[in-house]
Amino acid sequence: MSFRRSIIVGGILIIFLILLSSFTFYLSLGPCPRGSFACDNGTVCVPQRAICDNHSDCKDKNDEDRVMCGMFYGSKNVVSLLLSRVLSKNGTVLEKNKTCERELEEKIEETQCRCFYSSVVFCRNLSLTSVPQIPTNEINRLYLAYNSIKLTGKSFLGLQLEYLDLKFNNISHIPADTFRGQDALNKLYLSNNEIVEIVRGTFAGLTKLQFLMLRSNRLMRLPLIELQDLQALVMLDLSHNRLTLTGEEFPEMQNMYDLILDGNLIEEIDDKLFARLGHLHLLSLHSNRIRSIHPHAFKGLTDLRELGLSNNLLHHLPDTVLTPMSLLEALFLQNNTINITAKLLNLKNLQFLNLDGIEIKNIDADAVSGLTTLQSIVFTKFYYCGYAPHVKNCKPNTDGISTLSDLLSKPVLRYSAWLMALVTCMGNGLVLWGRFALRDENRAVSMVIRNLAVADMLMGFYLLIISIQDFRYRNRYHEVAQDWASSWNCTLAGLLAMTSSEVSMLILAFMSVERFLLIADPFGGHRRLDSRNVLTSMIAIWTVGGTIAIIPVIHWRSSTRFYGTYSGTCFPLHVQERFPLGWQYSAFVFLGVNLSLLMLIASLYTALLISIWRTRRATPLAVLDCEFAIRFFFIVLTDATCWAPIIALKILAFLSYEISADIYAWIVIFILPLNSAVNPLLYTFTTPRYRDKIGMKGWQTIFVRRKNDVGVVGEGTANGLTNSNPDESQGKILPLLYTPSTAKHDWKILGKSLGFSPQNG
Repeated sequence: MSFRRSIIVGGILIIFLILLSSFTFYLSLGPCPRGSFACDNGTVCVPQRAICDNHSDCKDKNDEDRVMCGMFYGSKNVVSLLLSRVLSKNGTVLEKNKTCERELEEKIEETQCRCFYSSVVFCRNLSLTSVPQIPTNEINRLYLAYNSIKLTGKSFLGLQLEYLDLKFNNISHIPADTFRGQDALNKLYLSNNEIVEIVRGTFAGLTKLQFLMLRSNRLMRLPLIELQDLQALVMLDLSHNRLTLTGEEFPEMQNMYDLILDGNLIEEIDDKLFARLGHLHLLSLHSNRIRSIHPHAFKGLTDLRELGLSNNLLHHLPDTVLTPMSLLEALFLQNNTINITAKLLNLKNLQFLNLDGIEIKNIDADAVSGLTTLQSIVFTKFYYCGYAPHVKNCKPNTDGISTLSDLLSKPVLRYSAWLMALVTCMGNGLVLWGRFALRDENRAVSMVIRNLAVADMLMGFYLLIISIQDFRYRNRYHEVAQDWASSWNCTLAGLLAMTSSEVSMLILAFMSVERFLLIADPFGGHRRLDSRNVLTSMIAIWTVGGTIAIIPVIHWRSSTRFYGTYSGTCFPLHVQERFPLGWQYSAFVFLGVNLSLLMLIASLYTALLISIWRTRRATPLAVLDCEFAIRFFFIVLTDATCWAPIIALKILAFLSYEISADIYAWIVIFILPLNSAVNPLLYTFTTPRYRDKIGMKGWQTIFVRRKNDVGVVGEGTANGLTNSNPDESQGKILPLLYTPSTAKHDWKILGKSLGFSPQNG
């Protein structure tokens, strides 16, 4: 029966752990399934296809966010979206022109080209090597993408095209007279080919060309003087080529609005390159090798609305380089090692700013706060958003715990924080009450348990502070995030949490060592601790724990932001940064002190259980011994459950693994305080004497055998925290965490009752 009870209890504990882990993992996946988008603080799931469809499905309108959808004036994203819709419509909805197809079949055997209406011909992905002979009756749109066409001077002879698509044709050379006579051509797509050079005269005569797409070729040389005849050009895409544009100069182009030069080999921008493009609205220079920009490089771009300089090698930007662009609305500076100053961002109309990849130490807070028209901003980390409290839309908009509106973003997080706080405070409060009520108990035992309860209660106070602040700042957290993170209240909350966790770990380690010495090795001459020694040990533990918690406040005394630097929860776990402020301290605490203590506790309990098993291998395990073993199992299990994931996440953070924001949230709010909430159950509520005191005698029918079956000695052996023999406890100092009258005496009696002699263990 005793083994059955042990198996049942152990099985319940294992099932509870599995369910808890599964629940935490499920919550870490976020509120929405794959293929959907979470908005309204994670309470609404919108299909991915509904994003950027010009219809808001979320109350907070995040599915139509300007940052995500690229809805800026002159944005290439919007242009590409519009063009793709036109292509999709023409390719699937237009009515077929059977007369046109018959004419194609007459001129080309086995043709698979398709005609739509009287003006559109599709010959896409047909392995064509030359331009087919197209009927000239009003054909003005020709789609030849995904073939292997070789262009000649007669390829389009006799045609009057307005739209020509030559993408993905492996074209390496364009003869000078290829587009001769195409004076009606409006859109020309030459993207994703093998073009190395544009020869003189290639674009001659294209007086109505508005869209020229040369994206993803191998262009190393493009004489910009060749663009002089393209005075109707509105958009020029030269991205993802091999252009350096050294010594080049764009000609004056009155209608040029969008110029895209992403992904080239541009290293320097002088003061002449863009000087004549005064009507330009979009200039995109992302992902080049730009190292320097002349102070007057953008002097002539007085009408520019969007400038992209991200993913370059910039280390410095002249303070006045952006000043001429007074109408600038969107600025992309991410992933450059530059300093962002107030003089640099003296832009009165800026609405969007991307500073992703730039460390906060390189960003002047006044530079961002002075941008009164700013509507959206992108930082590397969520906590940077505290530097821009006036900006309503800040990305990333959450760190898993907080959002711009709330300190605790999800309702389930808030409920969990309140629940864990109340359980921790009430449980440890009952422990303190019960330990003071048991006046005949060993004072040394009671002193240790009381200190552990006080340490665990501090964690409850920490959670109460966070929960109260979340309630205070509900729906306006972004306005006070910086003030809260740098306040002494946040520092106090962090001190409580760190002191609680470290003192609790140290006390558990202290109890583990004492229990091991008194139970696993009772004849080793271990000196029993009296109340004075325990008091000295507790003072030392609190001193060490408090010192560990207060060191960062003293070391970084110029700022109170250490505990609130990376999270509004004020706990310095910092797993979302590889080398954050004070990473040495964080590594010392979590990977040095706590990991060592966890390994010590686990090792001692394992050795203790092995010792008990060896001692009793010749006799069935008593019911109270089952309780003893189960409590040991529970102790090690909860310690590992709480600290092993935290230590593992810290190691992963140092290895540059991306830590899920949801996992981080549940670690701080639920897993970290779990040990403080469970400790009262382990060390007090499960002891027979405490159950008797609070009237829970029904528990004894599960764990405690009748006295006439075991006797006083067996009960004392199993119960590691109480003394079951009041007569022997009067006037005697009992061993800490082991309560027979004397260790040697009881082990001798136990050995005789089990058929062992003291010599053989």
